[in-house]
Amino acid sequence: MLQTKVHEYSDVLPSLNLVAEFTPDLLVRFAAAKVMTRPALGQVTPGGTTSLVGNLGVATGNPFLEPTRANTYDLAAEWYFDEGSLFSVALFYKDINTFVQTLVESMPFNQSGYPMELLANTSLNGTEVFAFSHPENTEGGPLKGFEINYQQPFRFLPGAWSNLGVLLNYTFVDSEIDYITSATGATPPVTNDLINLSQNAWNATLYYEAGGFSVRSSASYRDQYLTLVPATNAPTIQDAEGTNETLNVDFSASYALNDHLTISLEGLNLTDEVNDQFIDTTTNRVVVYTHTGRQVFLGARYKF
Repeated sequence: MLQTKVHEYSDVLPSLNLVAEFTPDLLVRFAAAKVMTRPALGQVTPGGTTSLVGNLGVATGNPFLEPTRANTYDLAAEWYFDEGSLFSVALFYKDINTFVQTLVESMPFNQSGYPMELLANTSLNGTEVFAFSHPENTEGGPLKGFEINYQQPFRFLPGAWSNLGVLLNYTFVDSEIDYITSATGATPPVTNDLINLSQNAWNATLYYEAGGFSVRSSASYRDQYLTLVPATNAPTIQDAEGTNETLNVDFSASYALNDHLTISLEGLNLTDEVNDQFIDTTTNRVVVYTHTGRQVFLGARYKF
């Protein structure tokens, strides 16, 4: 059956960018803006899907979703202390006015308001508990933090060591997002971190480049982060789902034998990290644990 829904909205999105150049090497930037991000197309579809085998569920879109809107403020200082070198510190604050979350509610199918015809030609009688999921707008909340960046080629070192360089960054984020727990408002909202966002994250890269030879090793760390609030089929609405912390180390090297042929070696996930997902931040009960292992690639590229 073809379904058509209409929902209109309009936004005025002013922005301001200022740069103060205290010296040719020292800049201070300030930015303020009102921003918006439209929901994904799959989130606004008026239709949905039904799972009648295994994990019973109904997933639908919401054609009346509002965009995610926020007022953002950024202040950064950048010091270009040498050729190809940078040290910067940035502060940011985002007042998220609306946020799109996925709301999952569990109830018997015959209490959901959906037509029983959806269960036709199955062995289900309607008393089975289904997980009903759909996107909803929330009131959002504040997000604030800071970021530090440092990069420098080590040209001051003697001999071949001068071909080394480093890239470092660290980010800290604190957020308080309100999540609704019932589409009807029967239960109060809960406040938790913004999903898919770690409080602490850092990256470090050490590289060497000289005479057609390039080597790069990178480490990437992120704290435990949430993926769904509130959790599906959780004992309490305060429960959340998430992924535990990870530290990934990658390596790549390449050498240009001549103007045409380059050979390369690449290693991914050298720390053999796993995908460790949990439910309930208090007990950290495992719900998904997958192990893909390390990956090593040897390649060659030839240019005619």
